[in-house]
Amino acid sequence: MAEENGEVVGYVLAKMDDESNEKEGDLHGHITSVSVLRTHRRLGLAKKVMDYAHDSMEKVQDGKYISLHVRVSNRAALGLYRDRLKYQVHDRVVGYYADGEDAFEMRKELQLDPAAG
Repeated sequence: MAEENGEVVGYVLAKMDDESNEKEGDLHGHITSVSVLRTHRRLGLAKKVMDYAHDSMEKVQDGKYISLHVRVSNRAALGLYRDRLKYQVHDRVVGYYADGEDAFEMRKELQLDPAAG
């Protein structure tokens, strides 16, 4: 959560996926929602709260990757996730949203093997 003068100006809702199979090592997190007030956008707050969620899921929860869904038309969010946070498109989910728009399922790998380069 990002605050200014005691007012919430940005947040991320994240959870560990309760359908993950710990035995197979695919414990992962899921970003449910990210929001920053319009008056506070383009200040790096979305990246800041997302980085905090990533660190928590990796170090505290031992997550292997994080997933999220984003509208295929949301260029600003795609830029943040792909370019700044290094998520990759994993799949396209047809008709994911109630209005019928498709979503990209995006993933960011955590706990990369340092020996892999």
